Amino acid sequence: MLKKTMKIAGIIILLIIASLFAIPYFFKDQIKAKIINAINQKVDAKVSFADADLSLFKNFPNANVTIEKLAIINKAPFEGDTLVSLGELNLKMSVKELFKGDNEPINIDGISSKDGLINILFNKDGIGNYDIAIKDDKPSTDDSKSKPLSLTVQSYKIENFQFRYFDEKSKIKMLIDSLNHEGTGDFAASKLDLDTKSTAKISLDMDKVNYMNKVALTLDAVLGIDLENSKYTFKENKALINQLPLEFDGFIQLVDAGQEYDLKFKTPTSSFKNFLAVIPAAYAASLDNVKTTGDFTIAGFAKGLYSDTTVPKFNIEIASNNASFKYPDL
Repeated sequence: MLKKTMKIAGIIILLIIASLFAIPYFFKDQIKAKIINAINQKVDAKVSFADADLSLFKNFPNANVTIEKLAIINKAPFEGDTLVSLGELNLKMSVKELFKGDNEPINIDGISSKDGLINILFNKDGIGNYDIAIKDDKPSTDDSKSKPLSLTVQSYKIENFQFRYFDEKSKIKMLIDSLNHEGTGDFAASKLDLDTKSTAKISLDMDKVNYMNKVALTLDAVLGIDLENSKYTFKENKALINQLPLEFDGFIQLVDAGQEYDLKFKTPTSSFKNFLAVIPAAYAASLDNVKTTGDFTIAGFAKGLYSDTTVPKFNIEIASNNASFKYPDL
């Protein structure tokens, strides 16, 4: 009797495993159709991807949809320019989402991506290449048809991204390289705390003058997000510029006229080692045993409206008092 029971249990387990392998093949075409439908309804750009696969093992017990080599290419006036390129995009969702009908939205619980490029451009007329949403003068009353994909994201993660920004009119060029960022929070709520971790290397040029060259940045922060009022508040946070520690306080709010800033930042300690921490990490190893005395502090703020005609008031104070440093062998 025991052998018979074990045999039946073994057969059931094998059937379940076989089903987990087989089910993705039945839903692969349906997932592709959902993705293409969502893109065509929302985006005025040339969009392509190499393949879309479904796995029930990658995020078990959730399903995982993987989109490979997704690219969004601009139309005029940025004809042929790449807006977004993703090596891999993963969408995590409940298995029950796979059984929904063609007009029912699929709820996405988590998003991750790697090896991506985001390329933001402004031409000399101030027109940006990111405004690719299709303008709908007659919004549909049927939400199920207009939302084939619906986001109820609890977590997201990007790895090895590159963010490029170039403004032809102001000659501002920024490159954020080796960008890794992740966050967790309930985006279904109108107010949430977003727990984030970020690392990157930043370069900045303004009118052919280089101000930052591959400066290492680390930021661990809890952001209070008020979606109804488009307000983003710094709560707990710790930032490192190279190895210089900084803390932020305040908020950024999107308003009709532009962006409202009320931000403060400062070094959490006053040790002169803060100054040595600005030195790039490649040269910092030889400074590990350097002895320092005195103070070095950085503090500043940005407050006011950023719009077409105004910029916020801002101030940066850098102070050193009775400071010295000494190599141990000298």
